[in-house]
Amino acid sequence: MKTLPPRQQDVLNAIATLSKEKHYAPSLAELAALLGVKNRMTVHQHVTALKNKNMVEWEPNLNRSLRVSELGMQHLTGSFEEEFDDKIASFESKSTSRGLPLVGKIAAGSPIDAINQSTEFLAIDSDYAERGCYALQVKGESMIEDGIFEGDFVIVKPNPSPNNGDIVVALLEDGGATLKRFYKEKGGFRLQPANSTMEPIFVNSQHDLQIQGVVVGLFRKI
Repeated sequence: MKTLPPRQQDVLNAIATLSKEKHYAPSLAELAALLGVKNRMTVHQHVTALKNKNMVEWEPNLNRSLRVSELGMQHLTGSFEEEFDDKIASFESKSTSRGLPLVGKIAAGSPIDAINQSTEFLAIDSDYAERGCYALQVKGESMIEDGIFEGDFVIVKPNPSPNNGDIVVALLEDGGATLKRFYKEKGGFRLQPANSTMEPIFVNSQHDLQIQGVVVGLFRKI
């Protein structure tokens, strides 16, 4: 196997370490903090290089989508966990956020019953909690072409007025909730799945549709 440049090796090891320790994919900001890098764009460049080498899988427009690939796992150094032990402890001691409220499941497929409040929380970046966001677990496969799979958690920011193309949590007239891309249509709205085998949902008027929020991030346990 070809040896990675030292800094790319550090980034690959850091991704694996944070993923194992925190049980979800790290953000670029967390990687930068762990590596002691002030400019997260530097981390972005290294992650992009690793993706081009098929060492990691990553959707840049989706938060919490970064993970080490099977090929990347073969390139981890033997001491990758020990290398960051002290920094991980320091990183976790600085976290004061209880996390995001996990309020239920959302259908990426046919609509399901509306979300219900819960006392469960997901430990995740505090800035999301400060913005009033909440988390929903995805059920179904209608958004797989956008990299959102069953079992993932989407981070939702309350917003009743989304832009065309936003991924939204939509509450339908019958009380069902669904996760789709939102588009304004003449005389109504279109809720578009990201799965070429599925048909969109058309809503005739604003009174038949309530937008609960817009997806601003993705959380995946690995």
